[in-house]
Amino acid sequence: MKITGGKYSRMNVYAVSDKRTRYTPAIVREALFNMIDVTGMKMLDLFAGSGIISAEALSRSVGSVTIVEISRSSCMTIRKNLERFDDDFTILNLDFRIAMRRLISKGIDFDFIFADPPFGTGLVFETFKEIDYHPEILRSDGIIVIESFEKETLPDEGKNIRIKSRKKYGDVILNFFVR
Repeated sequence: MKITGGKYSRMNVYAVSDKRTRYTPAIVREALFNMIDVTGMKMLDLFAGSGIISAEALSRSVGSVTIVEISRSSCMTIRKNLERFDDDFTILNLDFRIAMRRLISKGIDFDFIFADPPFGTGLVFETFKEIDYHPEILRSDGIIVIESFEKETLPDEGKNIRIKSRKKYGDVILNFFVR
C-alpha cells in the first residue's frame, strides 16, 4: 500500500499480517482527504488496522493523531509504519470503547474522528452509538467519518450527532456526521 498524497506521498506502508484486516481502498482514502483538510487538526483514528488512514493524515499535516487498535500485532505494524515519520502520534492498544472513555476522562477531544470498524460484525452500529453517547469526544465544529459496508446503513441521527452527507465508493460508504 502506498500513501496517496501529501509530504509522504507514494511512501509504502506495511500491511498487517492478519488476513482478516480489510484496507480502505486508495481511491476512498484520496477522496476522503480531498474533502477534509486535516491541516493542524487533532485526529482520532478508531480501528486503525495498519495505520494507513493515520499515515495519510500525517502526510497531509494533521496536527496530531491518536490511534486506537485492539490488536497487538496491528499496533506493532502501525508503530513500524509511523516511526519513520517526524510527526505527533499516539497509539492506544485498547478496545475503542475503553479508549474513548479514558480520553474523555482526561478532557481530550478531537476535531476529526475517523472510524473503520470491521464490516459485518455490528461494530459499525456500536461505534455510532458510542460516539453519539459521548459527544464531548468531538469538538463542537468537528467532523466524524464512519466507514461502513453498503449493507450496514447507519441511522441519519442519534441524540447528539446527525448525518451531514454520505459518499459511496463501490460497496464502501463514508458517513459524515456532525454534532
